[in-house]
Amino acid sequence: MKQLTRFLPRLLWAVVPALLLGMAMAWLERGKPAPLPDTRVALWQIEDRTGAVRGYMFGTVHALPPDTQWLRPAVGEALAQADRLVLEIAEPLNQKVAGEALAELAGTEGLPPPSQRLAPAYRAKLAEVYRKLGLSDADFADTESWAVALQLAAIAGQKAGADPDSGAEPALRKLAVGKPVAGFETIHSQFGVFDALPARQQQVLLQEVTVEAASDKDEEADMVALWLKGDDLGIAREANEGFLADPGLHQALLTDRNRAWADQLDAMLKQGAKPFVAVGAAHLAGSDSLQRLMMARGWTIKRVP
Repeated sequence: MKQLTRFLPRLLWAVVPALLLGMAMAWLERGKPAPLPDTRVALWQIEDRTGAVRGYMFGTVHALPPDTQWLRPAVGEALAQADRLVLEIAEPLNQKVAGEALAELAGTEGLPPPSQRLAPAYRAKLAEVYRKLGLSDADFADTESWAVALQLAAIAGQKAGADPDSGAEPALRKLAVGKPVAGFETIHSQFGVFDALPARQQQVLLQEVTVEAASDKDEEADMVALWLKGDDLGIAREANEGFLADPGLHQALLTDRNRAWADQLDAMLKQGAKPFVAVGAAHLAGSDSLQRLMMARGWTIKRVP
């Protein structure tokens, strides 16, 4: 895996959020312009039993076409009123830390080549992706399937021209200058979610990433368009397709993590914090969304116009 460490800044993107809400590959690759936004990206406020606003929740996209205009005044105003920014991972992208975590978790000696781990129907697709990206099975020797999937997604995004400075998080960090930045997870714990997946779920993940990386469809553009319009119902539909249609993957990558985050956020609020929470938009959509889990803990959640 050492030869792939140059891709690790993008690999950090390919951890759960970018996989859940588009990898910005196909449409960037064809040079399409960024969609014209309706600038209605969704924002929610958290209220206590007295009606006092105690914090905010905002869904992000981690990989956007350059110059996408998404920031609307309500988002900046909410962040200005918060006392901290809470992201999935507090620290900015760090190649060394990611490389160490990947090296610790992703290798198992004696694994068959990735192409032999896929169902026969997917092997031609993987060969197509390999040709497209200039890779082969040899680049992933003794690499577990989840890590192959993440690296394929990350390398494809890099080849397509994805820019780590174009996602929502860098802009939010700049707006939050002077405020503390906290994280629900670390890069090690995010990789650990994948590393704990059973072999069958890892296979499904690799197969579905292969299909997406080989596709010429504009699914990524559609996902970002939903986000720009604040269409959380549309995002929820997308978050039940592809590899997330697999119950085990949905549970591990969305439901269980949302529950852990809700516990942390609940404790933070009860300690008097006023956070601006920014996590992948798929975590704020659907029946197991972070909003619903916070409501179950006694908080009132309202959409900000």
